[in-house]
Amino acid sequence: MAKIVTKTRKILANNIVHYRLKNGWSQEHFAELLGTTAVYISQMENEKRNISVDYIDLLANIFEIEPHELLTNRLPVKVRRINRYKK
Repeated sequence: MAKIVTKTRKILANNIVHYRLKNGWSQEHFAELLGTTAVYISQMENEKRNISVDYIDLLANIFEIEPHELLTNRLPVKVRRINRYKK
């Protein structure tokens, strides 16, 4: 069975990356804040997770934004990595 990736899932994944990078967080650090793993973060950011409405609320709280901001269509994030080791 083919994986279904909706437009909404793509927008949400892009916004998770956008807000994570805007806060200067690595996937590892963001995972710690959410109480999950970097693998789970990667799966969300790569459109491999179907995220529940409750989890969208949790993400919005962590990012200190309104939930609808995670569903706002914006330009795709090109650079998706941040150095996890601060110098």
